[in-house]
Amino acid sequence: MAEAAGVRKKSTAKSGLGILLIVVAAVIAIGLAIYALTIPGVLESLASIALLIVGAIVVIAIVAYAIMLIIAVPMYIAKGEQVQEGVDYSLDDMKPVENSSSDDPKNN
Repeated sequence: MAEAAGVRKKSTAKSGLGILLIVVAAVIAIGLAIYALTIPGVLESLASIALLIVGAIVVIAIVAYAIMLIIAVPMYIAKGEQVQEGVDYSLDDMKPVENSSSDDPKNN
């Protein structure tokens, strides 16, 4: 394959070895996790910790939602509603835009 002028190939050996080390570390970590979970009591304790964490996250989310709901009502009341006066819009006043019909063959 012809190379362009002024272009050189750079070695990817370091990044390749890094990826290989990450894959080996992931396999070892998975193996250790499987081994640890086979020890009696470890799975139950991890499950109870996970349940506590998930429960705490759910409670925090509910409390945050309730606070936002309570704060939103006075903000809605203070903001009010904006309406336009002296203007009357009707669908009868609408006019078709020229050259934009979907029946026009050039638009298909």
